[in-house]
Amino acid sequence: MVLQNIKFLLNSFLANSTLENIVFVWVMHQQKIIDDLLSGLHGDYDLYSFSLTASEQELTKRFGKDVEAGIRNQAELQAAIDRIVMYKAVNSIKIDVTGRELPENAERIIKAISENAS
Repeated sequence: MVLQNIKFLLNSFLANSTLENIVFVWVMHQQKIIDDLLSGLHGDYDLYSFSLTASEQELTKRFGKDVEAGIRNQAELQAAIDRIVMYKAVNSIKIDVTGRELPENAERIIKAISENAS
């Protein structure tokens, strides 16, 4: 049901001619999830798939900040760590965010899009 809802929303955005860019952020650690999602999208669009990765230490540090802020539960950390290796099999542009802040990561994404623009 979640995938159906996401497909509906993304198709609605794709059908809206006033939108130039759609940035969709979701944890997709398996290619099958991405493929299932893309199979339900309609229209003409350029896709740029990114996986933002981090070292286990960096993930633990950032996760801890989210736990302190009440955004995440500490018990979920191990599952997040276990998923790190799964991103290697995902067909995406990998960007290692270890030790980097949001502005630099955003610039790296923009640069990758301009380098891969069709």
